[in-house]
Amino acid sequence: MMLPIRKIVSDCIVVFVFASFLAFLKPFGMHNVSYLYAFGFWLVMCFIGYALYAPAIRVGDKAFAVTFANFKYRQWLSLAFSTSMASVLLGLLAPFIIGLFFGTQNDYWSSVGSSVIASLFIGGFITFVSFIKDYVKAQHVLISEQQQKITDGAASVKNDNVVKFMSKLPLEKRGKLLCLQMDDHYLKVFTDNGQHLLLMRFKDALCQLEGFSGFQTHRSWWVAQDAVRSTKKVGRKLVLILENDLEVPVSQTYLSSIKHTLNLD
Repeated sequence: MMLPIRKIVSDCIVVFVFASFLAFLKPFGMHNVSYLYAFGFWLVMCFIGYALYAPAIRVGDKAFAVTFANFKYRQWLSLAFSTSMASVLLGLLAPFIIGLFFGTQNDYWSSVGSSVIASLFIGGFITFVSFIKDYVKAQHVLISEQQQKITDGAASVKNDNVVKFMSKLPLEKRGKLLCLQMDDHYLKVFTDNGQHLLLMRFKDALCQLEGFSGFQTHRSWWVAQDAVRSTKKVGRKLVLILENDLEVPVSQTYLSSIKHTLNLD
């Protein structure tokens, strides 16, 4: 799958900046070379490196996503492995590129080792910066999306407590509020992005959600009204089926009010 044009342009800007910086530093004995000549060399090296690193990282990410699906540091492991493999390939090509700019070297294999090390250091640093750039951008997008979901979910309620309540959840769990379940001194919060356990009293949560379109169904359950997909009877008891397939019991205490709210016979 090809990278989006905006992603390619963004990466090329990073590569261009690093090529300019390396040309200014003139490392590896290049102090006698003019800036423009050094810039041309590093520009070629960096863009060839990008042509190797970018697909290697994509392939590595897909491979590790299957093999290490549940590993916490999968992305970092994939990045380290892919960068190392791409650095070896660039290290094998580097002596030829150096030869084009500065003359053919006598011993190709003796220069490969130092080229791989240099490629790993420079390519790894550029890859790390690019990864952090993409990560920060993705976090900004995630925060924006989750904040919008919170705002949409609380749109009908002019109460900042609702937003404050949802902000207690981690970013990846924020979304459309479905229901709450009391669990001893904890509170299970269910959203369309999963569930999270909060150290919070059930009655305190109900106070914060006062005015939100929802209702208590049981002494330990609260449900958002628009989360109810259907209902069913289990014996004489009513059970609400939510959009996440969770089944919530309805006690006799709240049965009549819930039937009236949901227009049930």
